[in-house]
Amino acid sequence: MSVISAYGAFRLVVVLLAIWSFIEGFSLFTGSFDALTLGGHDRTAERIIGAQMIVLVPVYALLVWRRDRYRLLIWVPYVAQLAIILPIAWSALQGDTDGLLLMLVSVIFFALMFYFWWQSHPLDFFQPAAAEDETGEEDDLDEDAEDGGDEEEPGPGNRDAASRRRYRRLRPK
Repeated sequence: MSVISAYGAFRLVVVLLAIWSFIEGFSLFTGSFDALTLGGHDRTAERIIGAQMIVLVPVYALLVWRRDRYRLLIWVPYVAQLAIILPIAWSALQGDTDGLLLMLVSVIFFALMFYFWWQSHPLDFFQPAAAEDETGEEDDLDEDAEDGGDEEEPGPGNRDAASRRRYRRLRPK
């Protein structure tokens, strides 16, 4: 049985978002699908929004292709969905029901992306880093390791060489 990770699920959601953004952008740009437009009150504004949605598709593709390399762009899909959700929700509160399908789809994508982002982080990611160990004492390097001398063999009282820090501590003056 194969299980998909939260990281893989996030990538899948972004792929689906890219496909949806292209279809929605195309329908807004051309005005071809009445159910996917914002009511047709201002065709110029719909064309601009549609073109901007189409332009976001390559950004989504970059995030799917190399998320670690383009990690500074990870906020783009979230903000793009909020830029759709908030104005349509505001107009819905004032009685204008145009664009509710677009808002519903954007809410679903936003919730899925947020959920998979949250699940892809380990639990200790949200914990503050501890400067002290469990005994409450600050970690000190032995003098031999600071001076660059021979490493001691790991024993019951010594940490192994892999976990020892490799930098020098500055002494307070």
